[in-house]
Amino acid sequence: MPLKIKALLYLLFCWLSVQSQTNSLVVFTGAGQPFYLFVNNNPVNNTLQSNVKVFDLATGWNLIEIKMPGDIKELLYHDSILLSCNSKFLNKEFTYVLTEKEGKLNLKFKSVSEHSGPEVPPVPEAPKEVIPLVDNSIYGHLYQAVKNKPVFFNNYVKEADSCKTVLTDKEIKYALNLFNKANDDEAKHRYLIQIIDNNCYTSLQIKELIEQVKIDMDRLNASRRAYRHVTDKENISILMTMFRYPVMKENFTTFLKEEENIIKQKSLQCKEPATDVKFNTLFNSIKTTAYENEKLKLSKKLLADVCLSSIQIKKISELITHDREKIEFMKYAYNILTDKENAASLADEFQFKDAKDDFLNYISH
Repeated sequence: MPLKIKALLYLLFCWLSVQSQTNSLVVFTGAGQPFYLFVNNNPVNNTLQSNVKVFDLATGWNLIEIKMPGDIKELLYHDSILLSCNSKFLNKEFTYVLTEKEGKLNLKFKSVSEHSGPEVPPVPEAPKEVIPLVDNSIYGHLYQAVKNKPVFFNNYVKEADSCKTVLTDKEIKYALNLFNKANDDEAKHRYLIQIIDNNCYTSLQIKELIEQVKIDMDRLNASRRAYRHVTDKENISILMTMFRYPVMKENFTTFLKEEENIIKQKSLQCKEPATDVKFNTLFNSIKTTAYENEKLKLSKKLLADVCLSSIQIKKISELITHDREKIEFMKYAYNILTDKENAASLADEFQFKDAKDDFLNYISH
């Protein structure tokens, strides 16, 4: 009876020690060939690997099966590993190397060591927020701060070419404060474009905002973008003082002149195209101009107070080679087109699909 009790206690101790220990098995190939590993008929890796690790290996006999697919035949290996419950190597990692020689696989013991890592790596806690969160209070009609990011309100109604609300000087100060807090010039420029597109403002207000941009070309592009949103266009020339270089001032002056011409074009309410004599004079003037950009510039000047048919516009467009200049001409000419129902046919004049889609999208709106 004491022997039975002693045996039961030993088995119980052995079982408890196993429950508190975990063993792992690593099998890798010396030449890097991938294989499938099975332990006690259970697959370990579902995809071919050259280094496979088994976690929580049980004590006792463990049946090992290895399959290595090949071009000619599949190599198989069967063996078993004994882990004794009273072994000094419990809670260890056993490493074996799999070798191939003359079409046969061989599994050789390599080492025993501490565990190299858990099955599921621990994920560190997310760092705590160290900067104070800005509240969600509304900064006028300009934007709302959500998790330290500005969410801009869209006050601009494109169809009506106007705004539901006009920005106040206080809201302009909110914008300037936002620019000063921006991490870099790219973020500052991105905020500026969103404010330009979503709002209406006076010439002086938009000048204050655009002056935050350092590069003259960016100032020019922003000024062009803002033009339609300015509520006092009679004062728009104040933006001219922002530009450092004469060429930028000249470009902006040309842009303003073109915008004035567009208003003049729309006031014509074109119904009848120009006579052949008038058109031929206009056409020949453009044709004799040497450079592409000069052709475009002269075309815009001559088309300010004349009405043309789609056939006449098509003929002029053939004088312009590149899609970049041609689409600018087409959009400008659309205002004086007498047969707008045929405008879509002008898209055939473009060489590339992107330009065609751009023009069709423009006339559809």
